[in-house]
Amino acid sequence: MTDNPSSCKGSLIGTVLVRLVVPLWLLAGASVKLYTLNPKLLPEPVLLVVRDSARLFGIENLNWWLGTSLRTMIAVEIMLALVMISAPRLARFAASFILTIFLAVLAATMAMAANRDGISAIWDGSCGCFGSVSPPPLGMFAIDGILLLGVIFFRPIREANPPGRFLSVLAATAIGFGLAFSIPAPKITITPAEPTAATPTPQDTPPTETGWGAMPTTLESFYVADFEKWVGTPLSSHALARLISRPLPDWIDSDRFHLIFYREDCEHCHVLLEDFFFGPLDTKAIAVAIPDIDPANAMPMPCEECSLHTLPEGPQYVLATPILLTVERGTVLAVCEDSEDQALVVATLAATSPPDSRP
Repeated sequence: MTDNPSSCKGSLIGTVLVRLVVPLWLLAGASVKLYTLNPKLLPEPVLLVVRDSARLFGIENLNWWLGTSLRTMIAVEIMLALVMISAPRLARFAASFILTIFLAVLAATMAMAANRDGISAIWDGSCGCFGSVSPPPLGMFAIDGILLLGVIFFRPIREANPPGRFLSVLAATAIGFGLAFSIPAPKITITPAEPTAATPTPQDTPPTETGWGAMPTTLESFYVADFEKWVGTPLSSHALARLISRPLPDWIDSDRFHLIFYREDCEHCHVLLEDFFFGPLDTKAIAVAIPDIDPANAMPMPCEECSLHTLPEGPQYVLATPILLTVERGTVLAVCEDSEDQALVVATLAATSPPDSRP
């Protein structure tokens, strides 16, 4: 009993942390993500990594890639939580690893939020431009930081390796990925609104052969877009664009116009519209409202001459607004995703067709 006193070192606090508290915390977050399958629960840096990896691997279907990435992250969180519970010798390492990853992501999230919206964004949240539904990054950072410090300074009681440890890790992996990928993605069915007497007649909507077709009635649970890849392509070829409320202007495939995706409670959107689309317009403009907003914070539309449209309610729109596009003869000429870059905004507004374009 006294041959190896070091085997008894450790504390009950450390054991409870790595075998109970941290795995339950991990399972709670994974359960919320699995129940909602909402990519907007992911931090902004993670979403950027997913988008950049899609570009790196040449993946065209960004919706599929984001959904697969989300499920993989959920699977890994469930797997690590089960490993902490079933494999004592691996519990502390697994807890330290995942909490360190969380803190690194949260630090990047706070840096991006502070750079975009000021230092107060790390505890007050953003302006709503990304539709965040999670607590402020600083609060999550504090919780994960305290848990990590506890894991570091309170060593768990050393336990003997249970039989079949390798099999328990395989089982945790199978359960994690099985749960994450077995839940079907929800589909949303909508009924297009019928035109009213005050609404332009259906013949004002471009005919089906232009590529717009009828308004979709079965929607995905979320939509994401890599707008840089829209440049040089028909606007009507993109699933997100085809969700723009009907009827569409009869000039959408023939004239030059600016398209703005915005949120009514987004301060950056309001500034862009007020600075560049207030008063008489030299070029036509379509403003498309994204509906996932806080109505109490909605601001009035500064653009009186914009053709106002919306996206349908129901799906989650994983888009940071505003998004500004210049379109001519149905083709996207330029895109601006950073309205803080005034030079980029002006360049997007002034974009012209490439020299080799055809009428």
